[in-house]
Amino acid sequence: MQPLCALNSPPNIAAPYGVYERLLIFAAAASLTGCAGALLPRITSSDIQVHDPSSAARCTVAATHSEPLVTEWSASSKARLESLLNETVAGTDSAAVAVQYTGCELKIIDGCRPHATYDWSRTTISRDAIEIHDANELYAKLPLGAAGLEAALTRSGRLTVQTTVAGQIKVDRTKLDLEATSQDATCAAATHVIGSVTIGAFKMIAGGQAHASAGASFAGVGAGAANTRAERLLKEAGSDADCAGTTKDTPHDGCRSPLQLFLVEIPNRTISSKFVPAGTLTTTVTPTPPGKAPSGKTSTLRTLSYILGGAGLAGIGGGGITYATSASIETNIRNGGFRTQNDIAEAESSMQTTRTIGVTGLIAGGILLGAAFPFYFAGK
Repeated sequence: MQPLCALNSPPNIAAPYGVYERLLIFAAAASLTGCAGALLPRITSSDIQVHDPSSAARCTVAATHSEPLVTEWSASSKARLESLLNETVAGTDSAAVAVQYTGCELKIIDGCRPHATYDWSRTTISRDAIEIHDANELYAKLPLGAAGLEAALTRSGRLTVQTTVAGQIKVDRTKLDLEATSQDATCAAATHVIGSVTIGAFKMIAGGQAHASAGASFAGVGAGAANTRAERLLKEAGSDADCAGTTKDTPHDGCRSPLQLFLVEIPNRTISSKFVPAGTLTTTVTPTPPGKAPSGKTSTLRTLSYILGGAGLAGIGGGGITYATSASIETNIRNGGFRTQNDIAEAESSMQTTRTIGVTGLIAGGILLGAAFPFYFAGK
């Protein structure tokens, strides 16, 4: 059906209708047939681009948990952490370890070393196994290495992390001043201080998942077999057997790998994340000025921008439809749609009124929409 505003001649309206009735019909038809499309761009499915935020969204959720496993962390990063912890346990260092943690990324901030020490505490030897079967579980349980392990999980169908815990290294909280850390310029990029670390040994294995049997049978004679994907060792640190040699004074050399961190949040830290191509999570850490807590002012500004923007769009839409209606009246006048001079005069008057209203709506809507942008970007 062709829009009314694109017709070269007016629709066939029965003679009994008066000029005002016919104008009302024109206005309703203009609204229903989309005459505003002549003034406003149409949005089609090809104009809408949907970005899949699944991986980055999972990382954002993971960032809310302050007890991440580090079994999948890079070997060099774990070695660096282990070295720093050993130095303070041995008494050769007197500084805690600060990190930047964003859910799927964990980075040691070397320049930030809050004054504190760690102490070793042996615990009862305990063993555990974590099984992962899909991407959701992967990002929930092993977010630090999820991006690099997705392919292995897809190929093998299952990941298993077997851990043996021998004890913990804990920070002396009586010496840790988090407020001072939040005001230290060298700690501007840090979000957390490592409060304690579970120590032991682990293995990460891919595969070993059994699948349903397949076979055929005829007259009671059948054949079938169950397929099981072979297990493959992905990562390993320490030895389960060596954990038995842990003492109350020190962990065994073969059982001192960091397994899980327990993080303490640094006050006045705001983490903002945005999605970028290839599923990379870019994070900016912004320190809040000391003594100034975040206020609700920015959210109010953002709300005001939505109100102004909605009113602006409504004004533009209504103005466009009204302007298109005046154009339809003008076309009808030119094509002889009105029989008497009196009808023509009334139609011309209505045309001018609707055109004025339409232009006013477009201008007012544009002003409101333009005013919404500063408030939107000022708010958070």
